[in-house]
Amino acid sequence: MKVNKKPIVFLLGPTASGKTEWAINWQSQFEDFEIISVDSVMVYKECNVGSAKPSKFILKKHPHHLVNSVSLNRIFSVADFYQAAIKLIENIHSQNKIPLMVGGSMMYFNLLKNGLSALPSANESLRKDLETRMLEKGIEALYADLKKLDPKAAQTIKSKDSQRIIRAIEVITLTGMSINDSLSSIKPNRLDEKFELVEFGIFPKERSELHKRIESRQGKLVGESLLEEIIQIKSDFNISSTHPAMKAINYRQGLNVIEGKIERSQLFEKSLFATRQFAKRQCTWMRGWKNLRNFDLHQWGDATEELKKQLNLLEII
Repeated sequence: MKVNKKPIVFLLGPTASGKTEWAINWQSQFEDFEIISVDSVMVYKECNVGSAKPSKFILKKHPHHLVNSVSLNRIFSVADFYQAAIKLIENIHSQNKIPLMVGGSMMYFNLLKNGLSALPSANESLRKDLETRMLEKGIEALYADLKKLDPKAAQTIKSKDSQRIIRAIEVITLTGMSINDSLSSIKPNRLDEKFELVEFGIFPKERSELHKRIESRQGKLVGESLLEEIIQIKSDFNISSTHPAMKAINYRQGLNVIEGKIERSQLFEKSLFATRQFAKRQCTWMRGWKNLRNFDLHQWGDATEELKKQLNLLEII
């Protein structure tokens, strides 16, 4: 029986698992696929080296929506991603094509699937960054940040109330909205209430194999080109280390080198360690993901056959 819901294909996976390769092979095989990137760093035009962004050749042949979408003079928030993705999905469906959403930003995928909550749950990484800043600069610096980000919220929070200050900055950073706007926002419908989700994951059975892949490409991501890119970014935009892109893996460590916080010789190992930890967190997300069809790193063929089966069931191929 033909379903009325239009389909969306998810392809999740940890860093270095081969998501881009799978996606472009699927798009070559299924001409109606339009790729939407689900990545919080590739969205920035200037973040090319450390983000593992697909090459210009690949992007020309296989365009990725939400890659190279904005410049670093603005912050592309979670709320921005949600709104842009929904608009793209609707536009792609209007052309009788199928959105193929590919990436490793699990929070973005979760947001799409379950809807944008009024207030996001705590983000461990962001909270640690804020706590570190408080230890280094004092609670006064954080409160000054809050007053710039959301003056109204700052008026309702005591200048020494570290817990509420950190939480307020966390919400503003994650949603891109003031506290009042977040509280008054209406939670959108779940994506699976309106669309038919076909969800695939690249999940390594052997963690060691993923680690080898991560290590083999890490040198390309954190070489001299990365440091040159960060220097150029700082020159062009004068952005601080608090910008989300500069807190991303590889960029954070590269910026630490430029600022003299770590030695150049430490860049590879520190970025490699951070990437492995990130991959571990991504896999943790995937383990708890409902209705996710997982395939090992080398099972593209099996995954493709399953994808054909699912599309046939939906009567769209």
